[in-house]
Amino acid sequence: MTQPNPSARLFDRLVPDDYLREWTAHVASKKKVTEDGTKSVVIFRFATEWLALPTGILQEVVDRCVVRTIPHHRGGILSGLANVRGELLLCVSLGILLGLERATQIDQTEKRTSHRRLLICNREGDRVAFRVDEVHGMQRYHPGDLRDAPATLSEAAGAYIVGLLPWRDRTVGCLDDELLFYALNKGLA
Repeated sequence: MTQPNPSARLFDRLVPDDYLREWTAHVASKKKVTEDGTKSVVIFRFATEWLALPTGILQEVVDRCVVRTIPHHRGGILSGLANVRGELLLCVSLGILLGLERATQIDQTEKRTSHRRLLICNREGDRVAFRVDEVHGMQRYHPGDLRDAPATLSEAAGAYIVGLLPWRDRTVGCLDDELLFYALNKGLA
């Protein structure tokens, strides 16, 4: 005589009333419709500035990765090399490129053992890492929500910002990834 399958009893049990009410309300609730043309960005903080890059170029966020400096190579946009699961990646200074660098405030020991997060980005095969202080996550927006960058924005940063996105009680500078990677390639050449 064959024994009944124990998993069959799982589907034969009664469903609690709370469960049915909860899912009925969920299914009946009005759904949020995403507008055509919406875009998605990853919001992060560098020093005191909140910035964003398109999610399409972000590959991953790495915690606690040490960036090793390259001997006889000081200054410029190249910060060093980062070992990410056995792969050596160029780590570039977003702050120097954007004119937001706070290198004078960072002592040498923090540079060697920095535990800030790394954003690993890949745009058309150009794979680099940026050190950032904080990563919020992804945010969807409609291009119509972007505001023009003010003229008081520093010249270096202003050249790379396509618009300002209101987010929570802050303003986020949305970076032009094409121009940013063009400048990185030119600076690393």
